[in-house]
Amino acid sequence: MTTAILALIKYDFQREFRQRLSFLSIVLYVFAITYLLYFLLNTQGALVKMEVKYWNVIFWVIVLFTSINELIAQFSKESEGLYLYYYTTIHPVHFILARLFFHTLYALITAALTYFIFTLWFGSPVENYGLILLSIALGSSSFAILFTLTTALSKGLKNNAVLTSILGFPLCIPLITLVSRLSKEAFFSTTSDNFWINLTILIGFNLIMVVLSVILYPYIWRE
Repeated sequence: MTTAILALIKYDFQREFRQRLSFLSIVLYVFAITYLLYFLLNTQGALVKMEVKYWNVIFWVIVLFTSINELIAQFSKESEGLYLYYYTTIHPVHFILARLFFHTLYALITAALTYFIFTLWFGSPVENYGLILLSIALGSSSFAILFTLTTALSKGLKNNAVLTSILGFPLCIPLITLVSRLSKEAFFSTTSDNFWINLTILIGFNLIMVVLSVILYPYIWRE
C-alpha cells in the first residue's frame, strides 16, 4: 500500500516539475490578484489604518480561490486514457490517498507563497508567527482535502465544474469562517478561550474528510 502511494506521489511531483509553467501560472495569479486588490483598496483610501480582521478575510479568500483553481487544473491535466490505466493498475484507496497528500502539500506551498506575496503589498500585522503558520498549514490542507474529494467525485461522475461547486461551496463557507477565526488568534499576543475549540474542530474536519474520501471514492472509481 505504502509503495503504491509513494510511487503515485513521486509521479505527481515529476509531472509537476516537467510542467513548471503550471506552477508559475499559479504564482502569477496570486501576484496579480493581490496587487489588484491592493491597488483598488489603496485608491479608495481603505488601506489607511486597515483593521486586521479585513486583512485576515482578504488573505483567506485569496488562498481559497487559489486552491480551487490549482486543484481543478491538476485534475484537468489527466486524460481519460490515463485514468483507464490507473483503473486497471491502482487500487482506488491508494489513488485517492496519494492525491490527498500531493494536493495538500501543493496547497501548503502555494498558501505560504501567497502569505509572502500578500505581505509585500499589505504588510504583516501578525504577532504570533507560529500560530499563523499553523493556521496556514491547517487551512490550506482543509481546502485541499475538501476540493480534492469533491473534484474527484465530480470527475468520476462526468460533471466536473457543476458538481464541484454544488458539493464544495456549501462546505467551504463554514470552513473558511473557522479558518479565519483560528488565524485571527495570530494577531494577538495571547489566545482566546475559543482557540483550542476551533483548532480541534478544524483537525476533526480534516480527519473526517479523509475518511469520507477513502469510503466514497471507490464507489465511483469504475465510472
